[in-house]
Amino acid sequence: MADEHAANGAENKFGGCCEELKEAIAGEDFEPLISIGPEGILYMAVGLIELEDDEPGMVDHPLFYCPFCGTKLQDAETVKAQLESQGEPQQ
Repeated sequence: MADEHAANGAENKFGGCCEELKEAIAGEDFEPLISIGPEGILYMAVGLIELEDDEPGMVDHPLFYCPFCGTKLQDAETVKAQLESQGEPQQ
């Protein structure tokens, strides 16, 4: 339940700059390439990679600016801190 509230808060945070980003995140009619991770970071799929079971996997990268209107959404330092707090090592 807490994760659901966090995800809803992140959607509101990232979907507020323009209607295009809000629709891209919602992905009601398609599998979105822009998504909000469980830690509240906005990601954009930048490629595919083949996994061990021959299933494709998505390669994601944090999205710092809205690709539709250019609004700054998050910064590298905040993303790095969020990932480190989740126990993911950063370079």
